[in-house]
Amino acid sequence: MRGIHMKKISIFFSMLSIFLLMSGSVNVKAATSSPPEVESEAAVLMDVNTGDIIYDKNANKPLAPASTTKVMTALLTLEKAKLDDKVTISKVPPTAEGTSIGLKEGEIYTVNDLLHGLLLESANDCAEALAEHVGGSMDNFVKMMNERAKQLGANNTNFVNPSGLYEPGHLTTAHDLSLMLKEAIKNPTFVKICRTQVYKFPPSNLDGNEKWVSTKDELIRKNSPHEYQYALAGKTGYTTLSKHTFTAAAEKDGHTLIVSMLYSQSKQFYFDDAKKLFEYGFKNYKPIKLYCKGDEVASYNVTKSLSVPLIATKDIYYLINKNDYKPNLSDNDIKNNLAPKITIKSANLEKTSFKQGQEILDSDVTVKGKELCDLKLASSIDREYKGILPTSASYKNIKPFVLALAIAITSIFLITLRKYIKFKKKQYILRRKYDNITQ
Repeated sequence: MRGIHMKKISIFFSMLSIFLLMSGSVNVKAATSSPPEVESEAAVLMDVNTGDIIYDKNANKPLAPASTTKVMTALLTLEKAKLDDKVTISKVPPTAEGTSIGLKEGEIYTVNDLLHGLLLESANDCAEALAEHVGGSMDNFVKMMNERAKQLGANNTNFVNPSGLYEPGHLTTAHDLSLMLKEAIKNPTFVKICRTQVYKFPPSNLDGNEKWVSTKDELIRKNSPHEYQYALAGKTGYTTLSKHTFTAAAEKDGHTLIVSMLYSQSKQFYFDDAKKLFEYGFKNYKPIKLYCKGDEVASYNVTKSLSVPLIATKDIYYLINKNDYKPNLSDNDIKNNLAPKITIKSANLEKTSFKQGQEILDSDVTVKGKELCDLKLASSIDREYKGILPTSASYKNIKPFVLALAIAITSIFLITLRKYIKFKKKQYILRRKYDNITQ
């Protein structure tokens, strides 16, 4: 009897071992830690590579952004102006309400100086000076801000001023604010300024006084109680009606996340909550690169004799939950499990000319059979269509016998034409002689 029980136990453990071996490949479900609770009225945790929202609380609720508005002001300035542009302060910026660095009418500073005042000190007079310089007027700059927001997909945003001072209708959302910071951190100058601890303005051309500004972002400020080693860039905000607002980016092991929070009751809350959200994102999620910008990812038969190699025009990522995979799996193993696929949308390019690097085709990227995103594909060769035969920078795509046949036909035609001309010329000479004799 005991032998039978031992045999059953042995069979059980054997089956268990087989199961464990089979399950040790890719997918392993484990408990995902719950996201932290945040105090602010609205909050978002966004993955930068994919744009995926990892956590949201009232993500699309319009609220007053306060000085996080200055992210857009800085973005437009960096896109439209040069850092060494000279800006002469008009009579308007010195009258700006709220935080300022005391600009005076007639002072001259560079765009770089004013950007430091804008992003570090959160100076409203710097915001208005930059708005006038870039937009020509405050109203036109605000129009530019709203247009740029729509281009970024920030469709629930409406700006009324460049500084973030509370005004009716001056609104954004935690999601929209994240989109704006996502675009801003692509610019290394924006990140560099945000990471600056202290900046000294040159002496004023009017009175020689020097202005000093320092960062108010405690995730970046050295030795602050909230200093965060992975903090990349950020912008704080506050008005009595908007309450505290904050947007920040952090990077760890090549993974970049953005946190945006609106209508928080205190700095203590939003700095702590931002760090908690970042840690939650880094611990539980990871972007997997499926395709690299510039890599050959497919080919397309333009004609029967010409196949064009196609390259990706941007990096494509897929965000995974780390708890769904064994920790020792490589990114390549995970990518293979995701089974990404590029499906080219049909197009007739037979009579089309294009250059190397030119976008020529659209495609869909799918992961495990589900559509992920669109991807534009570019040609890796030049191709010129001339009506009869296409010519390409890469003649290796034209079969040799086709080229040889074309040369042979051309040669025979030229030889025949030459003989014909010679024959006609001979006939003409003989006819002239005959005419002379008969006369």
